[in-house]
Amino acid sequence: MALPINTVYNLDCIEGMEQIEPETVDLLLTDPPFGISFDKVGSQYNRKQKELGKLYTEVKEDYYEFTMQWLRAAWRVMKPTANGFIFSGWNHLNDILNSLSNIGFRLINHIIWKYQFGVFTKKRFVSSHYHILYFTKLPQKNDNLRTFNRILEYSSSPGKLYFEDVWIIKRDYQKGGEKTPTRLPLAVTDKCVRMGSKENDLVLEPFMGSGSVVLSCIHHNRRFIGFEISEPIYNIAKRRIAQTEQQLNGKSDNLDSWLSKNQK
Repeated sequence: MALPINTVYNLDCIEGMEQIEPETVDLLLTDPPFGISFDKVGSQYNRKQKELGKLYTEVKEDYYEFTMQWLRAAWRVMKPTANGFIFSGWNHLNDILNSLSNIGFRLINHIIWKYQFGVFTKKRFVSSHYHILYFTKLPQKNDNLRTFNRILEYSSSPGKLYFEDVWIIKRDYQKGGEKTPTRLPLAVTDKCVRMGSKENDLVLEPFMGSGSVVLSCIHHNRRFIGFEISEPIYNIAKRRIAQTEQQLNGKSDNLDSWLSKNQK
């Protein structure tokens, strides 16, 4: 039985994708785990394990094999015309690029997301950017079938359309309380959702984190399915989704009411 859509699940994404009908997803948009133990990389990451409260779920297996497993599952559920965006740090970028190529995806753009601060370093240049891989299932000969919405966005220069492959967008700064690793700002997820899909398209987020992709789907009238294996982070995402729903309709204060109105 297929999973209901417009729903988020506290579930391993591979197990979850096995329950999605084949070739039903229009857009894959995700930020997979880094494959880094934050308690071992030093204070420069500002993501100490004690601050995360064991929220982060580490990748235990070989990262290339991990990526191959979930991307194979994603290939099955994505439509032949589907787009995808994967966010990646530099440490496992080659694993993701090789996996995309070996499975049969075609890379369209290698986008650089430049943000306002980076990891402190003493013996190398400071890293203050993130990689965004924009890809498709379509072969080049059928590229006219791919969705790419040239949404009007403007850079700091008045009147200049901002379609370059370097995006200058500030990262979210999480003050105190519950922190989640590398939360994506809505300015980034909104841009990917709006440019890579149409209204009512189905968006899949296999590694949902605190829910930014889902929030962008709600704001821009996309259907969605989200998976998050960490229960504490899943609960944070549910609260963020519920707050967004409350702001949009001014009535309800819980996710279940939104889902009851929008599940299909």
